[in-house]
Amino acid sequence: MRRAALLYNPAAGGHRAGRLAPRLQELFAREGVTLAPRATNGPGEATALAREAAAGDDLDALFVLGGDGTIREAAAGLLGSALPLGVLPGGTTNVVAGALALPRSPLAAARRLLARSAPCEVDVGLAGDAPFLMQVSGGLDARALAAVSPRAKRRWGRLAVVAAGLRVWARYAFPELTFEADGVAGSATGVAVCNLSAYAGRYRLVPGGSWTDRRLDLFLFHGRSRRAALGFALALVGGRHAGRADVAFRTVETVTLTGPAPLTLQLDGDPVSLAPPLAIRLAPARLVLLAPRG
Repeated sequence: MRRAALLYNPAAGGHRAGRLAPRLQELFAREGVTLAPRATNGPGEATALAREAAAGDDLDALFVLGGDGTIREAAAGLLGSALPLGVLPGGTTNVVAGALALPRSPLAAARRLLARSAPCEVDVGLAGDAPFLMQVSGGLDARALAAVSPRAKRRWGRLAVVAAGLRVWARYAFPELTFEADGVAGSATGVAVCNLSAYAGRYRLVPGGSWTDRRLDLFLFHGRSRRAALGFALALVGGRHAGRADVAFRTVETVTLTGPAPLTLQLDGDPVSLAPPLAIRLAPARLVLLAPRG
């Protein structure tokens, strides 16, 4: 590797990303790599900048310093290209970095990737036209994320998400979400379509979920009470949720969310509101990631 670019979200990690960019430049320079940093200034800009980088022929890799939302945006711009994406954790939860077994420190993650890494192709999901690396879900988790103010999330990180989750949980009515999975209709109070098993940090939502198997994993929660939701959350933290009677899994190719309208969802940790019916499937093209070896 001789030349690389760095996209970073200045607001990520309590504005830590902006302070780290010059240090990353110095680290890369010591390894003989010229790193050109560029800040993203608004939603969707990482996609445009990544697409611009992929269209050229002067880069060996594109690194992204930010949270899972910024990484998802950059991945959208690189989808189907040969330019590898290097993930440097700089957000609140950093699920993608965790799935790659990267250190939590962006500087340590950069050292690991520069010292020993290789490109690997991974699947990318599509919720309508919106790409996702991890999952799209609806239910209590999506409502909680929608209740978090961006300002509180920047200031308090995970604590803001937990606080919002408790507020929503205290008054949640557990409405049914309806769907069709591979043509079979169903409903549940919580639905997640997963490209990757990692969820809400470094927990595993679905057993055996892989972003290299060209399949999606469907998670269903049928609980209808605050007690059931709390029991599930505790079981998830302990890795025991798969045995619960109100939880189900299946492997699928396509899922269509059919109601209620509008659909309040989370897409790789970002709250979104989309109109049904929403078709969820794998993108035909794949993404090239830099993965640490060993």
